[in-house]
Amino acid sequence: METKEIVRKKMRIKIRSQKGLERRQRSKAIHKKLFLNGDFLKSKCVMLYVSKRTGEVETGPIIKKALTMGKKVVLPVTLAKDKNIKPVYLRDIKRLEKGPYGIYEPKGPLNKKSVALKDIDLVIVPGIAFDKSNNRIGRGKGYYDNFLRRLPKGRSKIGLSFRFQLLDKIPATRRDVPLASVITD
Repeated sequence: METKEIVRKKMRIKIRSQKGLERRQRSKAIHKKLFLNGDFLKSKCVMLYVSKRTGEVETGPIIKKALTMGKKVVLPVTLAKDKNIKPVYLRDIKRLEKGPYGIYEPKGPLNKKSVALKDIDLVIVPGIAFDKSNNRIGRGKGYYDNFLRRLPKGRSKIGLSFRFQLLDKIPATRRDVPLASVITD
């Protein structure tokens, strides 16, 4: 089996080589499935991530749909020193800035009030690769696994993935937190 780093390198190439139109079409197919997902429908507070300029499944339409459905939307703020992320409410989708690793997050100190983990019903989790046992490979820093371990039991965790990112098996360790499911196009 290939190492996580080799899988990351191969997937990054595939993600980057995908054309914009193809990514948008594939993302729309994933959105349709997510919008019919029971965990998404019943959630009142959803934690998402901003996929802007990452090449990953587009999350902008998901964020907008969740807000129009009356859901509270939470985004991660990177705490580089702690190797963790802090969930904060999205106050204004137009007030985002690049975090320490170039991933967009809420801008300014007023938009960074922490959300209690017990208030989050569903976490939509990013990843570079996933497998059929719902394991994921992230960007390699362990931030999401550190965060997911802190969530109360019973909180649903869903990965969004293009079909080519879903592999039969990826290397997983005891420190990796498996998801409830992975939605693909």
